[in-house]
Formats: sequence, structure tokens, C-alpha cells
Amino acid sequence: MVQFRSADREIQFKIVYYGPALGGKTTTLEAIHDITDPEDQTQITSLKTAEDRTLFFDFLPFDIGAIQGYGIRLQIYTVPGQVQYNTTRKVVLAGADGIVFVADSSPGKLEENFTAWENMKANLIANKMKFEEIPSVIQLNKRDLPDAAAADDILNSMRLSRGRVAVFESVALTGQGVLAAFEKVVQGAVSTFSDKFKLTQKGIKPETLFDGIHKVFQPFEGRLRKAPVQRPESQIPDKGLSEEDQLIAALESTTQLAEQYQETERLSRMYQQRLQEMTSLYEMGTAITPQTEISEVFQQIERTLQTSRPAWIASLFTTSNGDIKPFSCTGMKQDPLWESARASLLEFIKTKAFTRLSGLGSLIKDEKVASRLKQGEAYIMPLGVQGAPLAHLVLYRLDKAMTAEDERFMALLERYVSPRLQAILFRNELAETNERLEMRVVERTAELTAALERLKELDQLKRAFLNSVSHEMKTPLTNIRSYADLLLRYPQQREKKAKDYLEVIIDQSQKLESLITDMLSFSKVKEPSRGVSCNLGDVLDELVEAYKPRIEAKHLQLELQKDTGALTVTMNLEDAEVLFKQILDNGVKFSPEGVRLRVYLLEDARKVTFAVRDFGRGFPRDQKERLMEADSSHPTSVPSFKDSNLGLGLFLVREVLSKYGGGIHIEDMEPGTNVVVELPKSMEGQSSKEAAGAG
Repeated sequence: MVQFRSADREIQFKIVYYGPALGGKTTTLEAIHDITDPEDQTQITSLKTAEDRTLFFDFLPFDIGAIQGYGIRLQIYTVPGQVQYNTTRKVVLAGADGIVFVADSSPGKLEENFTAWENMKANLIANKMKFEEIPSVIQLNKRDLPDAAAADDILNSMRLSRGRVAVFESVALTGQGVLAAFEKVVQGAVSTFSDKFKLTQKGIKPETLFDGIHKVFQPFEGRLRKAPVQRPESQIPDKGLSEEDQLIAALESTTQLAEQYQETERLSRMYQQRLQEMTSLYEMGTAITPQTEISEVFQQIERTLQTSRPAWIASLFTTSNGDIKPFSCTGMKQDPLWESARASLLEFIKTKAFTRLSGLGSLIKDEKVASRLKQGEAYIMPLGVQGAPLAHLVLYRLDKAMTAEDERFMALLERYVSPRLQAILFRNELAETNERLEMRVVERTAELTAALERLKELDQLKRAFLNSVSHEMKTPLTNIRSYADLLLRYPQQREKKAKDYLEVIIDQSQKLESLITDMLSFSKVKEPSRGVSCNLGDVLDELVEAYKPRIEAKHLQLELQKDTGALTVTMNLEDAEVLFKQILDNGVKFSPEGVRLRVYLLEDARKVTFAVRDFGRGFPRDQKERLMEADSSHPTSVPSFKDSNLGLGLFLVREVLSKYGGGIHIEDMEPGTNVVVELPKSMEGQSSKEAAGAG
């Protein structure tokens, strides 16, 4: 039977070698020991009888790395082969986890093999074990004999057929074949253990166990034993014991049995007492588990002490808001002396906790009372939250001092009670928290409802954005491909039309490039603010320098007016570049050739103002109305982008302004349009505008 040795983290299996007398069982075990333990680290024990020997040794523990950190230890036994030692064979066979039946290959031993085989099965039945449930192998030994019986003849004589039990041939004197049979029975024992404890459901596969076992035996494959070593043996005298020796042995045995009986009685009484204590504590734990009031728990503690420790006097002192008061329930055992000590004790426990007092006489002014209390011992134990106890339990014995067992019981009592007291305390706090949370849930529900509405708007925004992007990108791509196709298909027209077609292709590719740039800018403006300062003057200077070729190509007269010094606001540099680029780009795009283009960058104490004044045909009225609908009270609403002349630029402007709490105004002028953007200079201003917009 498998045994668990938790202290050593080992699982112990018992393997028994069974067979007829002088068939090779003992020699097989010696061969296994010599091959697997050449340095003789484990002790092999041999008990020699008149005609046979019984052998035992521990196979070196090994770890197959799969059974949750437990190693495997094998205990290997042989049994005497003679019939007169059947009792020994039955005892050794009990609890076996695997059996190797060593059959003798000598022609004259076939009947003895059968007798030993049937005897083994009979002893299994006597031990209430089933042969079918125990892994077994047949080891046909002495295969080196010149007249060795055929394997099938041996199996037939034992009423066995091939396939029913694994069969291995061996020569135990040299060690040939013994390890193969041994490894097979170990695999069977571990496999049975795996099935019994359902290791597969715990993720341990049988093949993993078998691979681990094979790795243990792999280093020994092909090894043979060295010359047999003469081992020290314990031999039974042929003449037996004298009457005096028998008497002495009987007296020694009786004395040992008496001592063991006394120790067993002592342990029995101790375990019985422990069982009663644990039962009492369990009943108390069961009783206090459903309690919802701390006072009910205190009453149950006192009832438990009355039944489990009747000689003790117990008192509870509750703690509330720093005030310690006596607590008692109806039926509590009272003692006049104890009542006299209460007042003094109350003052004492205010300054001490978890204290053992050898007598309370020094605390009592009444000499008669003090003389009695000097004989006993008190124990003060805090209950509840560590560092802030809800109560102090005071126990006292008038007859004698408390023992180590008493202290152990009180420690267990505290472990049962304190968690429950803490649970009740936490439950009360949780109830108060739940009330606050319910109010917060109502508030958050309203907030989430508003957020859901904003999410719906964002979903509409996404669809509008995708539709606009697909439309905006499709037009230039179609034009580019169409004019390129014309150049390719009509080579005779290239001299006349090439310049015009190529100009269209370049123009449309620039539009496409602008759209792609806007899309990349869209991902940038979606990034949160990093809270760093940005010099808008430097950003505008670099942008104007980049736009000079386009401005000069249209013969525009650029008038730039900006305040001197650093015009800084708290915003990402990429957002500032996108904002200025889109406003300036629209100004250049809507201005006819040869007119003025005014750009302003001014500041006051609270904000920075950026404006672009063009003298073109003016901002399209329908697009202006849709843009201005996206006011600060609805930061997620956006204009439509069906007009390809506008692109995604103004949408990006709205996104940047929404992030930083800025605003935009479009003023109709005669002629042209003035687009004005205002940005707060600090994050506080941005936060307040965002909060106002969200409200």
C-alpha cells in the first residue's frame, strides 16, 4: 500500500519478489542492489534460515519530477520459499504495490513454480487483496542452464498464457534481465497510483511518469553485476534457544510490550483530550459563524469555556472608544473572590495585553482575597483586530497554575474567535460602505448615461470620418490613374497633352499627399497632452518658411504680425503644428493670386490668439455653419466633409481645440474671411473650459 512521507516529501512503494525456494529471488535482489548501488550507500539486510534467505533493502530514492514535488522510494522484499514459512510470506506480501514472481527454469522445478504461484494468490486473498488490481510480472530465472525449460512450458505449468502477464527472462547471477523486469513492475505500480489518485485530471500524463522512470533506470541499462559479495547475515541457530534464553527473551518482550502499552494509554488520553477540545472549539466555531453581533460571539465564548474548562473562571472586558467595561451573560460562573479582583484587574489590563500573571494577590487590597488568589494564575488574551482588540478575555484558575496545554488551548480559542470578530466588524463597515456606494452608483449612472450618449456621437463621428476619408482619397486616385492611362494609351497625343496631364497628376498627387498627411495628423492629435510648454512663435516661423514656395507661386503678399518674445502655451508640439498648418493652408488655398494674406499671432495675460485673414472668395457658408455647430458644449460633434476643397483640416482643428479648451471664430469680411483661433495659456484654463463643455 502506497505510503506518503510528508516530512521527507516522498511516496513509498513496496515491491515484493515471490517464487519457489532457491529460484533466484535473493540473488535477483542482490543483483539489483549491486548494479544500482555499486558504492553500497543503502544497507541490504539478509536473514538466513536453514534452507533459504529473506532479503530487504531500500532502493535509492529518486525524483521523476512530476508528482508535485514528491520523490519516489521503493522498498524491495523477498519472501522465503519454503511452505513452513508461509506466515512470513503472507506478512511480507501484505500491502504490496507490485509483485515480481521469480520462476525457476530448471526442468524439475515446474511443479514448484505452480505451487508457489497458487500460494501467492491464496496469500493475496488472505490479505484481502486482489491479484487483478496489483501490477505483476513474471521473471523466468536461470535461463543460462543448458537444460533450461522452454518459456512456454514454464507458463503452461503455471496455467498461464502469454499476454496475460509481462514475461522477462533473466540470469540473476550476472544481473542479466533483472532490471527490465524491475522497471516494468515499478511503472505498473506508479500507473496504478496515478489512476487511484486521478493524477491525469491534475495535468500529469502517464507518459510523463513513464519517461521519468525510464530516465532513472537508463544509466543502468546494459550493466551486469560484479562478482557476488559475501554479506553479513543473521543466521538462525540450528539448535534453537535454551529455556533460560527463552525466558529472558519472553520477559524482555513482555516488558517492552508493557512500556508500549503505557505509552499508548498516555497518548490515547492525550488524543482524547485533544479531540474533546477540538470538538468544543469546532462547536463554538459553528455557533459563532452565523452570528452578526459581537455580543452574541462573546456569550458563546463563555458558554464554551464553561463546558470545556469548568475549573476556570472567565471574564470578558469589552473595548469601545478606548473604554474597557466588564461583559458577562446570564448563567456565567461567578466567584466572590474573582468579583473582588475585577476592579483591580480592569485597571491592569488597560496597560497590558496578552499577559500571563502568576497570581493576582499583588493587585488586591483585601488580604484574605489576595492570599487565595496568590495560589492560582491568570491569563489575559486580547480578541479581535491585532493592535486594536475588541475585547480582553481573562481566564483564572484558583487551584493551580496553568499548563502548557492550557496555553495551547487558549491560543486555538483566540484563532477561532478573532477572525469572526474581525469579520463582523468588517461586515458592519461594509454595510456602511455599501450605503455610500449606492449613492455613488446613482450619481455614476447619470454620468455613464451622459457618457453613453457621447459614445454614440463618437460612433457617428467615426462613420462620418471613414466616409469622408474614402471619398476624399478616391477622387485624386481616380484622376491620377485616368490621366496616366491617357498618356499610356495615346502616345501620339503626348506632345500636345503631356504637360497638361502631368500637371493634373502632380496636382492630384499633392492633394492625395495632403490627405495622407491629415490622416497621420489625426492619429497624433488623438494622443493625450504631455503637459509640456510649446513656443508658438517658433512653430509659426518654421511653418511660414515651409509655405513660402506656395505663397510665392500665387504671388501672395504675406503680412505677418506677431508679438515679440516667447509665446508659450501648454500643448504638444505636434498639435500646434497641425493647428497652424490647417488654418494657414486654408488661407493660402482660398486666396486668389496677387492678393494680400495677413497672419496674426498675439497674446494677452490669459490667451494666445492666432488668425489668418484672406482676401479670397470667402469661407463657404454651408461649411461654416456646419463647423460652428461643433461648439464647446458638444466637443465631439463635427462638421460634414463632403466638400473636397476643405479636406480634413478643419476637423483636425476642432479636435486640437477640443483637447486644449480653445475656440474658433469665422468672420465674414468684404472680401474674404478672417479665421480666429484662441488658446488658453495654462492647463488650468484648459481644464476649466473642458469641464464647462462637458457639463
